Amino acid sequence: MTNIFRKIYSVVGVLLLAEYVLQLYLIAAGIFTIAQADDNQKSVYSAFKNAGDNYVGVHAFNGWLVGILIIIFLAISFAARLPWRTTGLNALLLVLYVVQFVLAHTGIAALSAVHGVNALVLIGLTGYLTSRHWAFGRRRAAQKSFPDYRSEPSPTLR
Repeated sequence: MTNIFRKIYSVVGVLLLAEYVLQLYLIAAGIFTIAQADDNQKSVYSAFKNAGDNYVGVHAFNGWLVGILIIIFLAISFAARLPWRTTGLNALLLVLYVVQFVLAHTGIAALSAVHGVNALVLIGLTGYLTSRHWAFGRRRAAQKSFPDYRSEPSPTLR
């Protein structure tokens, strides 16, 4: 049964990574919508309205979905009986998500800008956890870092 949960863990990890890519796309589309506005009041207002309605609003909604997936990711780490270190890193992922939410709503631009840096940490940690506990495909045999010369006959000099 644990094997099934490990596969589900891998799938949820990939879904989380896909959600992160969607988040990056949505916020970039919103920023470029604003940046490409003509230099007049009506065009800038229209660009901000379009960016907010079409991209930034969906970015915020998708952020909630990311939070739900992170909670599921944590719960599955328990069900899959992954090592405690992994479960702890999943809990850290949830803490980073809460920090992400707070950063988005500080109202202080310089502090809210850390939201982007924290997003990169979330992506990196999720990628690490997903790849480290990947449950599909063949696993490579453990390779030794250094050859074990004790088990081989010593070379003879010629």
